[in-house]
Amino acid sequence: MVKQTMNIAKSIGMGLLAGAAVATVSSKAMNGTQKKMKSMKKNAGKAIHTVGNLIGDVEKMLK
Repeated sequence: MVKQTMNIAKSIGMGLLAGAAVATVSSKAMNGTQKKMKSMKKNAGKAIHTVGNLIGDVEKMLK
């Protein structure tokens, strides 16, 4: 039961994060310069890594 709950939580979290990252990067791409784009991609990568760690920590707490 816990495994199934964690799989659902991971899927929802990663989906939300991926959607937010794509929306942010694409909106900046429409209006920004090359330097801003590179910065946004770097920040999106950091955010994805952080959320991954957060989901991993929640998984450990539920075990």
